[in-house]
Amino acid sequence: MSFDIGKVFEGMLAASGDVLSAEWPGVQACVKAAYRDELAALEAIATARLDGEIDDAEMQSQLADEKEALKVALLACKVKGKLAAQKAANAAIEVLADAVGAALKLV
Repeated sequence: MSFDIGKVFEGMLAASGDVLSAEWPGVQACVKAAYRDELAALEAIATARLDGEIDDAEMQSQLADEKEALKVALLACKVKGKLAAQKAANAAIEVLADAVGAALKLV
């Protein structure tokens, strides 16, 4: 099983940076801090799925909760507009979900 949360974290930041390209220079540090605050929870969800403790549906449910937490944190970073925050959270969670899916295929 190949899953590196550090690489996933960097991918999440890159995905958010792509979505928030215009705002990125002003919010990058705050977004990184917000993601670091959520990283342990996200890693726990990914690990639980990779270890077979939860199924895909439960993982998606838990990721939906974390996506909301990220959205709130991103709004606190003064990302312009709710839609931009939602897109950034979506992009970040998609990177994590894709990484878990790829790691599961290697098992």
